[in-house]
Amino acid sequence: MPLIPSSLATSLENEWLAKENGNFPDSVSVSADRFSTAVAKWFSTAIAGPGAVTTASARRPQLASQAIAALSAMAPQAAGSLLGAAVAAYITGQAFGAGVAGVPLAAAAGGADIGGAFADLDAAPSARAQRIANACQTIAVSTIVIFPPPLPPAPVT
Repeated sequence: MPLIPSSLATSLENEWLAKENGNFPDSVSVSADRFSTAVAKWFSTAIAGPGAVTTASARRPQLASQAIAALSAMAPQAAGSLLGAAVAAYITGQAFGAGVAGVPLAAAAGGADIGGAFADLDAAPSARAQRIANACQTIAVSTIVIFPPPLPPAPVT
């Protein structure tokens, strides 16, 4: 199934941006874990060429640890840039069968969009979630997966 940004937006809004008992997460690490869980669940549906991604869940902790630094930044654009870079680093090296994901070309653009979402304090949570999801989609679809060339036939010896 191709990546669908609206499904990520729903997860981000309900699992990350939503207030729990009227409060946001108590710590940056809890927030980073919620963000990474939503992104990993979404990215687990990615397909490139003949294969689906096989490492989305296994690499979620990497995204969570990098998201801590991003979500600790005190300026919206810095936080957005760092979170965009974290998503790009998470995608880089993902396995799609025999293929491996390269570096996303639009990481900076996605990070700028995330920073814009953080800076827009008047945005509704659904609008903020959709903007961040669209940025993650931009980062993801700018990635090329490299597959090894097929080997020529060879006799068994």
